[in-house]
Amino acid sequence: MRQLASLTFASLLLFGAHASAQAPEVDGSTSTTSVAQALPDYAAGALQLRPSVGWSVVTGERTHGLGGGLELIRFPNASRWRWGVFAEGFGELDGAARFAGGLSAGYGMFGIQAGVAHRTEGDFAAATSLQLAKTITFGPVGVAMRMGIPLRHYQPSQAPALETRGVELAVVVQVGWSFTLSGARPAHSHSCSPHGHGSHAH
Repeated sequence: MRQLASLTFASLLLFGAHASAQAPEVDGSTSTTSVAQALPDYAAGALQLRPSVGWSVVTGERTHGLGGGLELIRFPNASRWRWGVFAEGFGELDGAARFAGGLSAGYGMFGIQAGVAHRTEGDFAAATSLQLAKTITFGPVGVAMRMGIPLRHYQPSQAPALETRGVELAVVVQVGWSFTLSGARPAHSHSCSPHGHGSHAH
């Protein structure tokens, strides 16, 4: 009877040792790897799209505009830098339409734009101009100071000549929201809101 008990005890010890050898090993490195895989890779950068609506006021004139913009923004890494392209269109009170597009770059809340704009005939002759702007973005709201330097004017072919406009200065207020197309962007990379760049005012 004593030999049977000893044999049973020895068998249980062997079974326990075998079960321990077969169990998967869980250590700190495995847990760390799992956590790292769950976190977004901010260093890889992100690509975002920001649609917006806006209202513009041209200084010294009755020409106000209402329209919208679209911006494609690239965040190359986890820093606060960004760059991209923008396009916008505004209808103005005098019946003209204004379209612009170009390049943008920024750091944190602040950005700059450089591009080309075309304004159709209204109170003034149609014109193509160089557009430069300084933007400030605070969450979904953006404000820009925009300058248009005329490059060429177009007079109507079958009507009296219209007055031409010189350098255009305007204030633009926009409200928009950013949508991440790929990658991951930290909340501080663009503005005070995780979604807020989002895009700038144009």
